[in-house]
Amino acid sequence: MSKKGILQFPRKHGETLIYAFCWLLVFVIPLLMMYVRTRNHTDEVFDWEELGHVWIAEGAFFVIFLIHNYLLAPLLVYKKRRGLYLGIVSVLVIGFGIYQFSTRPSGPHHHKYKMRMEQICKQKKAMGINNPDQMGPPPGHHRRPFIVDQFDFISVIILVLMLGMNVAVKLLFKQNESEKKLQQLKNENLHQQLEYLKYQINPHSFMNTLNNIHALVDIDPEEAKESIIELSKLMRYVLYDGNKHMSSLQKESDFIDNYIELMKLRYSDKVEIVVDRDKSFPDVLVAPLITITYVENAFKHGVSYRLKSFIHITSHVKDGRFLFSCVNSKHKESTERHGGVGLENTRKRLDLRYGDDYKLDIEDGEETYSVRLEIPLNYGNAKC
Repeated sequence: MSKKGILQFPRKHGETLIYAFCWLLVFVIPLLMMYVRTRNHTDEVFDWEELGHVWIAEGAFFVIFLIHNYLLAPLLVYKKRRGLYLGIVSVLVIGFGIYQFSTRPSGPHHHKYKMRMEQICKQKKAMGINNPDQMGPPPGHHRRPFIVDQFDFISVIILVLMLGMNVAVKLLFKQNESEKKLQQLKNENLHQQLEYLKYQINPHSFMNTLNNIHALVDIDPEEAKESIIELSKLMRYVLYDGNKHMSSLQKESDFIDNYIELMKLRYSDKVEIVVDRDKSFPDVLVAPLITITYVENAFKHGVSYRLKSFIHITSHVKDGRFLFSCVNSKHKESTERHGGVGLENTRKRLDLRYGDDYKLDIEDGEETYSVRLEIPLNYGNAKC
């Protein structure tokens, strides 16, 4: 089940309404101008063909806007790909300018039009019409639209302003959404801290681990001492780093390793536990305790004391994102449903922390249960 890209409907709806209203004005204003012009000048007729040329020209701007709004602007606003964005937009603007320059009427065209107008002027005067304004354009000639004839260099400036306003609107809505999410996080902070301890670290697992350590005291006192130290590291991270806004990825990964080592005390060699992770991680930040729920579920639901079982965990950093996966065996004897409240809380935390910028795929098959998580990394100060 892939992470549903829940669009924030209030934001998207409001942003779309603004664009729809602005473009409605853009297409209606020429119609109103044509109407006013024909009302004020009785010799003018409502020229639908001229209006069509105007709408075609505006349609070119509209198509560029759609490309920029849905494909290019997100590169800058949401993915921070400034270089790629500026490069593509520069090519787009230059190409548009070249197109405008190459399609404007040439000098010979105007000269031919002028000669034709002089010829008609003589014909009209011979017919007793002395007002040149009443003559109109020569047959077969269509004037350039009353707006389009301004589109040369000015059209490029209009295009740049349009793209800039598009980015500004997106940034405004993004900032507003971020402020709302931050306030929501603050309001739920106390509740989330309690949820960390209640759901993400199963007390039952720790009780079993303590019992195993107690048994080791007589069998292997040194290993028992090491286990107690690992358990203390685990609890220290939960209590002191788990309630922070962000935590070091290295600490988070070490926490998972400590948890796995303690869980190994409970199971025999029938359980194949494989961990594939980077030897070290860069100084980056992630939300704390964001993967422990999936690891704990793997041990809770994917291990059988009678049947051969496996748990495979991978964690890597690639292209500025943290890639985590956990795949475990699934046995028919396990009647409990995977996850429950713990998984739901983790998904909620992911939504609050990362919005649409994360991917979560959960596949609940007949023999295996797999989780694949991809989240962006915060390259701020990771010394937490």
